Amino acid sequence: MILYNFSLQNVLDWRNDQENEAKLNLTQIKNNLNKEENYLQQLIYENVQLKEKAALTRKVDLMRQQDLYKEVLDEKIIQQKLIVEQKMNEMKKAEEALLSAHKDKKVMEKLKEKEYETYMETLQIEEQKQIDEFSTITFGREAYQ
Repeated sequence: MILYNFSLQNVLDWRNDQENEAKLNLTQIKNNLNKEENYLQQLIYENVQLKEKAALTRKVDLMRQQDLYKEVLDEKIIQQKLIVEQKMNEMKKAEEALLSAHKDKKVMEKLKEKEYETYMETLQIEEQKQIDEFSTITFGREAYQ
């Protein structure tokens, strides 16, 4: 009996590799997004702390410094929000790529299943032919004896 070998196994392996790469890429992007969101939260927390300090401060020079720092901090928060939004878009694209790679792999796996079923049917037909032939030969021998 000949062992079954999927004719497009190389393509299936390649698609499996593509899916694994897409998973890895998505994981890296999610990690980067989490890091950027954490940094944004730190900036916002620092901004809140600065506002609380400013409410307690009565010195003009210190208030001026805090106001300038608050402006810089607000600008950093705006920039960080844009970075987080960009990372979210990258994550959406990576999720779409993963979904596409997963679908491609599933198509190949389904094709492999169908090809295997066809192979097994062919094997059964051949086996039945051999059994029928053997029965015919055996019956023929018994009839002549």
